[in-house]
Amino acid sequence: MTLPKERQGEIALVILKEKFNRDRKLPDVQGLKRELGNVSKKTSISKEELIEFVILMVKELTEEFISEVTTGKTGVSK
Repeated sequence: MTLPKERQGEIALVILKEKFNRDRKLPDVQGLKRELGNVSKKTSISKEELIEFVILMVKELTEEFISEVTTGKTGVSK
């Protein structure tokens, strides 16, 4: 079975979000910029696109976190 690129991206995003949620910490800015620069050099993805992606993900995760705090819901099924 071959997964379409779009589905691969969806799965990768879920895995990445789960890692951020589990760790609940962000890297320091300089370390993040260095890491994104290295990823950019290894891939065809521009550093600007990588930064935009990280910003969008952090905003989304922050909104989810705030929602959990204000509603008391953790999103974890029991």
